[in-house]
Amino acid sequence: MKHSILKALFTISLSLFCILINAQPLLVGHRGSYWGVENTSEAFINGALKGYDFLECDIKVAGDGTIVLTHDDTTERLGGSLTINSSTLEQLKSETYTQTRGGIQYTGKICTLEEFLDICTKYKVTPVIELKWATGINSNDQSGMPKLVKLIEEKGFRNKCVILTSMKPCLEYLRRNYPDITLQFLTNSNWENNFDWCVEWKIDVDIRSGCFNKETVKKFHEAGLKVNVWTVNDHSAYKSYTEIGCDFITTDYLDPKNLDNNVVINSK
Repeated sequence: MKHSILKALFTISLSLFCILINAQPLLVGHRGSYWGVENTSEAFINGALKGYDFLECDIKVAGDGTIVLTHDDTTERLGGSLTINSSTLEQLKSETYTQTRGGIQYTGKICTLEEFLDICTKYKVTPVIELKWATGINSNDQSGMPKLVKLIEEKGFRNKCVILTSMKPCLEYLRRNYPDITLQFLTNSNWENNFDWCVEWKIDVDIRSGCFNKETVKKFHEAGLKVNVWTVNDHSAYKSYTEIGCDFITTDYLDPKNLDNNVVINSK
């Protein structure tokens, strides 16, 4: 009987040790992934197929009120000629965008938030929605926030998404009015000046790579907050941020199947 109990305890301890050794940060596909024009359906689908746990997008508001996915205020960088906040969805959809990534030229159309959330549903991934300065969604005006949350809720992601931004008034508005939504504050080396604010508002953090260390992660974890890091694209950096205990790693093109899954998490 005693031998059986000791054997069972050893098995449990070994299992816990294996979990510790193999604990990995969740991978977030930056603007979908590198395999497609950023923030387009192709980039999101290919990121999901690659095996990312989360897909990140940037949102702005078109002239007709449609929430669309784009990082910039205009479409010029991707070959278009329109300004987002003064163009209708129909006008934006009429453009074809081009982006060469890794020597491959991709083309694509602008994607709406609704289309993105449908992709997340189909491929069973979690959306990370980054708020860019837009009409009704900015530090001075949060009047467009209820429409955003309503769409997220209608698509079944209210409790299954992350909303991310550097705009603190937007995060405070969301925390006050929708306390169940997971939030992340986007920052860089200025994270330390915002630590107390993150703790007060119970908001996780997304810090630029190269701007923090193991003690930073420990400090946030001790406050009950999670740490994301952006943007990590090489294996050595992935290993380093895994070792110091980051909860999420945002990447353009790291392949989950080719990563080291035997990294010991150093939380001391």
